[in-house]
Amino acid sequence: MVVVVDPLYVSLFVDDPTPLAMLLVHDAAYFQFGTTEVIETPSAHAHLRHKKYSHLNGACVGVLDDMKPSWRTWTRGDPHVAWVYVVGELPQSELSSQGARTGLLDGQHSSVSPLAATRRISVRRSPDGTGRWVPAHVLRPFVPPGVPDNVAVQRVRDLIAKGQHHSRGKNNKRLLPEPIPPSGTSSGSTPPPAKRRATKIHTKEGLMYFVDRLGPLPHEIVRTEMRGPPGHTYKVLCMRPVEPTGATCEALGLSPADATSVAPEAFVQKNELVYMSERFGQLWFERAKDDRLLRASLCEAVSRFAASYAKHPISAEQAFRSLAKCSDATPTPDEFSVLNPETQSD
Repeated sequence: MVVVVDPLYVSLFVDDPTPLAMLLVHDAAYFQFGTTEVIETPSAHAHLRHKKYSHLNGACVGVLDDMKPSWRTWTRGDPHVAWVYVVGELPQSELSSQGARTGLLDGQHSSVSPLAATRRISVRRSPDGTGRWVPAHVLRPFVPPGVPDNVAVQRVRDLIAKGQHHSRGKNNKRLLPEPIPPSGTSSGSTPPPAKRRATKIHTKEGLMYFVDRLGPLPHEIVRTEMRGPPGHTYKVLCMRPVEPTGATCEALGLSPADATSVAPEAFVQKNELVYMSERFGQLWFERAKDDRLLRASLCEAVSRFAASYAKHPISAEQAFRSLAKCSDATPTPDEFSVLNPETQSD
């Protein structure tokens, strides 16, 4: 998309405004990133410095596997981790899939910017206040210096016509982890896909949801934080398992220590949240009987759900039927007879 005459420095950002590492792309032509070298890392990962990869995605994966091995479990709202600080005229209207609006991309979305193929930009190794951060993959195609504009534009059109601009082509895969089964599930018990949501997802502290990759326990929102590189931040939710307290432990004959989860806090994206009613019934009737910790956490969730109706209180039995999506005629477990809002204590 651009003519770059400077060294192509690429910074990796992972949930922090400070770059995780810095890479140098030695050759980038049109839609392909070539040989990429790791040039800066924290001292604990000095062994990665000067290591070269055949392409940018390979370098990103290599660095993340070494420094952030858990990255393959992420589900991110923004798949970009590689960013370039650019200076120069680069209209927002020419970035990313804007080419589709002119028929250049035949109406298809792609993280490339053919309309800006002849723009001249400079790249900074670090931000100096004169430019902005742009995802590296969006900057494609890179036109080699010295190529006439008319030749460059025709070359870009030819490559697009051959389908060689796609981010997920055979030899040009986007940096995304392979899908993995949610933790805590086994063959035959994988939760069904969450339903498409037509209503707003609320992220107020204390609200409870399931997050499939965190296992079967319901989780509550502890706080929200902003992550990502400057100018491109996004919200993440800090969540922890719902742990039984007060009357819940008493009803189940458990001490708080016996019902406490060892799972740490986890950060998730809003699009990972699954409504309680979409998983509760399956987990209660299929797994909770043989999993004491899960049963205790689900009971606590029922108690909190009932107590959340402050203006018009409902019983724990009503809350259970609502979450489990069962009829009023369905018998409720005995422990819920004592788990009512007026009797619950911290």
